[in-house]
Amino acid sequence: MRYFSLLLMVCFSIAVNATSLYQEKSFKALTADNRAKGIGDTVTIIVLENAQASSSAGSADGSEFGFTGNATVNQKGWNYGLGVGSQTDNNAITKRVGSIKAQISVVVTGVDDNQNLKLQGKQLLTINGESQTIEVTGLARRSDIFSNNTLLSSRLFDADIKFSGKGEVTKGKQQGVFARLFKWLGFK
Repeated sequence: MRYFSLLLMVCFSIAVNATSLYQEKSFKALTADNRAKGIGDTVTIIVLENAQASSSAGSADGSEFGFTGNATVNQKGWNYGLGVGSQTDNNAITKRVGSIKAQISVVVTGVDDNQNLKLQGKQLLTINGESQTIEVTGLARRSDIFSNNTLLSSRLFDADIKFSGKGEVTKGKQQGVFARLFKWLGFK
């Protein structure tokens, strides 16, 4: 019996192969920091941008263009004339106001020498047949990313935020054919 017990212990000790449920390389604790820190990680950027600009100058921005014609009959014959006129008011004022509120998830495409994250992302939305695109690129410090892995757009540096649209509304903003022709001819 003694030999039999010894034989069983030897057989079972060789065949037993234990593996752990804990895998050190892929384990992430529940209390771990979920902020982006390396290439391939994602960050949600909260875009809150307001921009206002205005300028005024004495340029020929407001203008009128017209044709005139007249004809009269007197004792000596016909008097007739044709005129072309243009007038400008020389007081141009330009005002532009822009505002954008959006959220976009971007990916970390690189880390520079100062450990700043290079971020890049693009989002395409289609609303009622209008295509709208939001593109964001820039650099961010890891310390500016909140614990919920979001980043305010005002904390991006070297930021490039583009918002563009295509569709019927965008086409409706274009000038008419005659206005573009007169502008091309220099009659503004």
